[in-house]
Amino acid sequence: MSEDKKYSPSTTFSAAAHIKSMDAYGEIYQNSVDDPEGFWENQAGRLDWFKRWDKVLEWDFHAAKLAWFEGAELNVCFNCVDRHVLNGDGARTAIIWEGDDPAQDKKITYKELLDDVCTFANLLKKKGVKKGDRVCLYMPMVPELAVAMLACARIGAVHSIVFGGFSAEALADRLLDSTCKVLITADEGVRGDKVIPLKAIANQAMEKATCVEDCLVVRRTGNDVMMQEGRDSWLHDELAADGVHSDCPPEKMSAEDPLFILYTSGSTGKPKGVLHTTAGYLLYASLTHEMIFDYRPEDVYWCTADIGWVTGHSYIVYGPLANGATTLMFEGVPSYPDASRFWQVVDKHQVSLFYTAPTAIRAIAQAGDQFVKKTSRSSLRLLGTVGEPIN
Repeated sequence: MSEDKKYSPSTTFSAAAHIKSMDAYGEIYQNSVDDPEGFWENQAGRLDWFKRWDKVLEWDFHAAKLAWFEGAELNVCFNCVDRHVLNGDGARTAIIWEGDDPAQDKKITYKELLDDVCTFANLLKKKGVKKGDRVCLYMPMVPELAVAMLACARIGAVHSIVFGGFSAEALADRLLDSTCKVLITADEGVRGDKVIPLKAIANQAMEKATCVEDCLVVRRTGNDVMMQEGRDSWLHDELAADGVHSDCPPEKMSAEDPLFILYTSGSTGKPKGVLHTTAGYLLYASLTHEMIFDYRPEDVYWCTADIGWVTGHSYIVYGPLANGATTLMFEGVPSYPDASRFWQVVDKHQVSLFYTAPTAIRAIAQAGDQFVKKTSRSSLRLLGTVGEPIN
């Protein structure tokens, strides 16, 4: 037996929302279908461009051509970081990091993020990374992951993020397929009561993937790991070295230049590298983040996904930061130290927009309502789920 239930938002919520009803949504959607060029050209004003486009959309399915905003130039990192600093929001919190251990957290302002990203970008340049080169990120959910993504985008390098739970074989295949010259990883990752030996796994992968010339390692746990001289180095040592500074102008990127490669899971065969380009991707991530989550500047926004998946790319990093939001990165798992962790984090950081997966909700629901009810959750304004239908 199945049962359908519909819970409508309150009239107060609807009246204040960006999209106030399904009829209003239908009108916006139909406009995008009837006049896609006009619709997206109108939306393009939410980004800063170095050069305006010659044509909004060029497509020919028979010739396998699809291009957005051809002739335009912009930079994703500039749109996600610099422009907010230039607009006077440098002191605003960009990223809240909540560690696996509830006692560990960190807040990074947009100005601090800009300095960190520029320094990291200059380190990549020092390592010989240039526009179009591929850089693989095999990392835990730590701030350095977001910084590395933005540093790649700043200099025009193409990042390929591999989920930190994947095997050495899966990592090697992705390194080889995209011929990554730099791998960024960590000594180890921590999730709940488990330690993930990321560097040991990376070492196995690099035995096969000899395309990797440099391996930068984040010190997360401080435990001993095997480092190969001439190839491996600690990130903190490299960032502190002479000549690595925080002045790095953003590269002017064409609208259709590649931004990142993300591989399919491989559940139906060999993993396929999906290439996302610059302008169309960022514009879509920015628009959907604002409209679907009804984002406004006072919100604290939390997507519980791992950045290793496209949801994390779009709705932890690029979409929220393009909109100048405060976005939360969570290293841990919803059941550690107990099944109230999600709601403890909500109360701790006064999260107002919460986005998770039905799988996570079902897992913690099995523990009982007492883990929910012992927290306030009064800051929450909107809930979202993704990945599969909700119960």
